[in-house]
Amino acid sequence: MKKNKHVLAVSKLNAFYGDAQILNEVTVSVESGEVVCLTGPNGSGKSTLLTLLAGLTHRNLSASSTDPSGVPTFDGIPLTTFTRKQTARHVGFLSQNENYAWNHSVRDVILTGRYSHTKNGLYTAEDFRIVEKKMEEVGISDLRDKKVFNLSGGEFQKVRITRALVQEPDFLLLDEPVANLDFGFQSRLLKELCTCAHNDGPGLIISIHELNTAARFADTIALLPKRQQCIVGTPDKIFQPEILRSAYKTDFGIFEHPAYHCPQIYTLQ
Repeated sequence: MKKNKHVLAVSKLNAFYGDAQILNEVTVSVESGEVVCLTGPNGSGKSTLLTLLAGLTHRNLSASSTDPSGVPTFDGIPLTTFTRKQTARHVGFLSQNENYAWNHSVRDVILTGRYSHTKNGLYTAEDFRIVEKKMEEVGISDLRDKKVFNLSGGEFQKVRITRALVQEPDFLLLDEPVANLDFGFQSRLLKELCTCAHNDGPGLIISIHELNTAARFADTIALLPKRQQCIVGTPDKIFQPEILRSAYKTDFGIFEHPAYHCPQIYTLQ
């Protein structure tokens, strides 16, 4: 049976760190089963946007909108009306960086991704089954009993991704998920994430710094220039010389990849 379709969206969102404006009237949305690759130059606010779309904020970050309905919403309902546990059932978020405080086993760290599904904080046999299944799918079953302080950076990133997957939210927001991963695993992971989304899985917003990778995997690209409105469209629509020049202040050439049949870029400088 197919899952119900959902929409995670924000309209005309502004964000500030103190007096410095980071996001300028950004409008973006993702539907169930859609893969949106969020890209843009350094400092354009990609991580800030994902944080706010996840219903999170912190002391130095403020957000507003010129649209009365501009706060992040799930199916039109403001995320601010949900409890954190309710939000976690709908929206999963993998931040770019994380320092883990406790030297737990890999399996126990991943198990915490199931917390939003628990009653009274108690994990069930089904929770453990899902954890084992996802560890096998990602290819880290052999790390099950290893302590997280003994992991390499790439291994820890795989653990974090697996923890996000076991959460089984309606939407998954991933901030540079393939950073620190070897090239082969990057490609395999992104392909598996997209296949999962397209097979009645979660809607994905994946922050990817590398434009050619974004074009290969995205259904939709959300290009976020610095302090400008977000430009949203298919890779063919976004990969236009004038659009990319405006965002990156660099001239690009564009060609079609002979194997993936998607637009790719190269710099002309």
